[in-house]
Amino acid sequence: MLFTDLLNIDFPIVQAPLVGGYSSPEMVATVSNLGCLGTLALGNSSPEQIEAQCLATQALTDKPFAANFFVIQNQSSPGDSEKVKALQALDAYYTELGIDPSCLYQEKLSKRPDIHEQIEAVMAFNVPIITFTFGIPSIDILKKLREKSTFLMATATTIDEAKMIQDIGFDAVVLQGIEAGGHRASFLSEGNKGPDTSLLLQQMKGSISIPKIVTGGIMNGQQISNYIKQGADACQLGTAYLFTHEAKLNEDYIAAIQKSPIDTCLTKTFTGKYARVVRNKFTQEMENKTAMDFPYQSQLTSVIQRKAAELKKFEYMPFWTGSSDVRGYKQSTESLTRQLISDLQLSLSRKN
Repeated sequence: MLFTDLLNIDFPIVQAPLVGGYSSPEMVATVSNLGCLGTLALGNSSPEQIEAQCLATQALTDKPFAANFFVIQNQSSPGDSEKVKALQALDAYYTELGIDPSCLYQEKLSKRPDIHEQIEAVMAFNVPIITFTFGIPSIDILKKLREKSTFLMATATTIDEAKMIQDIGFDAVVLQGIEAGGHRASFLSEGNKGPDTSLLLQQMKGSISIPKIVTGGIMNGQQISNYIKQGADACQLGTAYLFTHEAKLNEDYIAAIQKSPIDTCLTKTFTGKYARVVRNKFTQEMENKTAMDFPYQSQLTSVIQRKAAELKKFEYMPFWTGSSDVRGYKQSTESLTRQLISDLQLSLSRKN
């Protein structure tokens, strides 16, 4: 059965979860209403926030949409000495931006939301498709979701991760190439390297039989068509949707990711996990310095990001984006999605 039939959607196009409030209910609902699959990014959300996001989305669409969650392997709190080393690496930026770091030395770092509570919250809304990033959740969580006939997907960056996802019984796998913007979904390695999107898809032939959704550097319908012709069942786009009005990026962010060619890098200095961002002063200077594990590093750098945004010192901010020769332009989610569908259909109708 086709992936589109399994999900009751019309087109093999998935809007990626964009953490940070970028994939709003308005974006998700618009994508789903046009026959594709919208995805809420709930990895950092509390149960109360999950309820609000689901309610807002369901008020705008009666079509299937997905919800994405993070699976964090190690939730142990960092020691004081580890925290001090990480703060010392950031001292120069606190000073330059006029931030008093003393409160951070005293502040207790908080754990991320509990995934069991998150899943309980989303199950109340019967969201039909649940996707996971950074790993595979517990058997207990998978059992609960399967009892509700939830379609389950998880993200892989290597053939070994994809095999593990398939072996445990997921319904589909998202294959994230090295070009993808934002966080690397790796869970069997750090994620600082890996195959590009095309090679990753090729590596699955003969080994992965569940539906394969590819993501990483995909910006238009022609590219979607090319990957489907290579064996993908669908394509997931993230950076392309950052250019839409519904993502609500400021003009400086848009300008930074609109440059062609785009200069990006993988760094874990902002959050503690490798992620692809626009290369800047902060990523270069912090390259070999101490960073705490995710999500604790992001708690230390968030104050830097807020102050940098206030002062318009964008060389200290993460502009998440994929690496691609094709760049987007500002438009509505509806306009982008309709164009993707039109270009995909036109390309698929052509003879090879």
